[in-house]
Amino acid sequence: MLWYTSALILGILVSSAPRVEFLASAGENINGLPLNNPQGLAVNPSHEEFLIADALNDRIVIIDTTGAAIFTFSLMDGHHNPFGIAVNSTGEIIISPMDTPELWIYDYSGRYLSTIALPGTVLPGRLAVDKDDNIFIVNRAGKGILQIDKDGAILKTFDSPEVKCRPSGICFDNKGNILLISSEGNAVTAINTGNQVIYSLGVHGQKLEEFSHPSAAIVETGGNMWVIDSFCHHIKRFDPKRNYIDMIGQRGIGLGEFFFPVDLKMTPGGKLGVLEKGSGRLQIFRLVYDK
Repeated sequence: MLWYTSALILGILVSSAPRVEFLASAGENINGLPLNNPQGLAVNPSHEEFLIADALNDRIVIIDTTGAAIFTFSLMDGHHNPFGIAVNSTGEIIISPMDTPELWIYDYSGRYLSTIALPGTVLPGRLAVDKDDNIFIVNRAGKGILQIDKDGAILKTFDSPEVKCRPSGICFDNKGNILLISSEGNAVTAINTGNQVIYSLGVHGQKLEEFSHPSAAIVETGGNMWVIDSFCHHIKRFDPKRNYIDMIGQRGIGLGEFFFPVDLKMTPGGKLGVLEKGSGRLQIFRLVYDK
């Protein structure tokens, strides 16, 4: 069952976002092991596949939209605790470790290719890749984002002006702006290509539209923003004008419920994946647009 709590205006349900229908879940037994402290989720830009950074198993898990594990691979000796994960246009898998200032590059068959060294002041978190295969890295040791090219050259940095910023996630909106997700302070800060803040969204509090511990976000094709509020065990949705729409989920381990969700992604075909650290699973949903 999917749980929704929606805003009401004059007794009329306000919802410009699609309905969400459960499709599948995975994580209890993948090649003999359950997911253990999964931290990061990615999608293959060319296929309907999710990739999971399975941190305490030191492996990458690839799952299709039916919930079937189609491939797993262990990281090479000396590589531990994968945290962030992304896939570029050539199918290379980019991995950020939890406690080392570098990125690891593997091919799609699990073969190690190279390491990109990062500045010592960077503790890499979740990742995003743009259409030019530039890599955007959340700096968990700072207050912002590092942008590098595919060879590791630093292109740009952004540090939030907000004192309480604690970066946790990153994504792009439909206009190419960068959305920095912070677990403290403003939940979402939008940054344009000129490195300027164009808006912020979400404060911490008890109201429906407020947050406890946001960790990740996506913007779907309709322009709606979906933000995980990890400690509240649900996803909040906002329309393209940043008005609160509703929230999806409640605390639990049943289908459509969430237990410490940490990341979410959408496949090219519109399937939504929500990764839960607490229950060690990936849930997959279909979006249904009412006519």
